[in-house]
Amino acid sequence: FIFVPGSPRHIDGASALAESKNEYYRGLLRKKPATVEDVVRACARYKGYDANSDIRAELTFLYNQGIKFRPDIEAMKDSPLTKGNAVHILLGAMGYRGGFMYRLFPSSQRFALREAIFMKMLPDNSTVDEIMSGGELLTLLAKVVEETDKQKKGAEGEK
Repeated sequence: FIFVPGSPRHIDGASALAESKNEYYRGLLRKKPATVEDVVRACARYKGYDANSDIRAELTFLYNQGIKFRPDIEAMKDSPLTKGNAVHILLGAMGYRGGFMYRLFPSSQRFALREAIFMKMLPDNSTVDEIMSGGELLTLLAKVVEETDKQKKGAEGEK
């Protein structure tokens, strides 16, 4: 059991974890602008990371799951998150297959953004250098997760 200060009740580990995740997402929803650290943290949380917020530990967790980031990502953690960077990180981290140009240029933020626009994950007028808010990041995360889940179900159906 975990004691919550100021609360007359105890909360078991699962409840405390749920409250912690909810608080994290509430804070991200209000954040303007989102940062590179936020997109790494969102990926890690989605993939099952449930320890304290620590970008190095989150990157290690994601790396151990086969998700790789550019070498300087930790140094960029406080940089405002652009739509190009967010889409590039999320599509790669979630294992999104994408179209021909996206697969041909997997390190291109521009083609990742074009793919996201084509798949209706982002508005048509989105640009690579446009700064994202936390709310926009959460919306994008939900759409990427939905699309990659569809791809996985389609692949399972083909077997």
